[in-house]
Amino acid sequence: MEARRSSLAESCDVELAKAADAGTVRLESRRFGSAEVPLSAVFTLDPGLVGFPGAHRFVLLDRDAGSPFKWMVCLDQPELGFVVTDPVECVPGYVCPTERAAAVLSCEAEDVALFVLVTIPKEPKEIFLNLLAPIAVDLRSARGLQMVLEDGSLDPAHRVPLA
Repeated sequence: MEARRSSLAESCDVELAKAADAGTVRLESRRFGSAEVPLSAVFTLDPGLVGFPGAHRFVLLDRDAGSPFKWMVCLDQPELGFVVTDPVECVPGYVCPTERAAAVLSCEAEDVALFVLVTIPKEPKEIFLNLLAPIAVDLRSARGLQMVLEDGSLDPAHRVPLA
C-alpha cells in the first residue's frame, strides 16, 4: 500500500520550510505500509494523546485521494494510527477553537491546523467525531497537543450519519 500525504502534510512542508537536506524518516508498518516521510511533515504531540502517553511523533497520510479523512500514523509506534478529519467539513456550523488553540500553543491562529479523531463502527451507518478533544498543531513549529475542552455543548462522540 503506497501512502499518500494529506494536504495538511503538504502544508507542513511549505509552512515549516525546513532545509532541503533535512531528510526523511521511513514509515514501516504492516497496517499502513511503507513510505518515505519528509521530516518536515512530522509533527509532535506533547504530552501525547489521551490514553497513549508514549505516542508523540505523527504524520498525516491520505486515506483515499479526495477524502476528508486522513490517517494520523504514529512514527513511534507504526501500527498505531487514527482516522482524523477537519470537523468543519463534517459538522455544519462547527466553530473551530483556533484562537484558544493558538493561545495554548503560543502561536498565531493562522498557523493552527485543527482536526478530530473519528470512530468508525464495524458496520458503519454513521461515524462519530470527538469534538470535545480536538488535536491542534502549530504548522510553523510542528508541535501540537490534544486539547480537552470544557464545553458542555461539545460531544466526544458526535454522530455523523453516512447516508
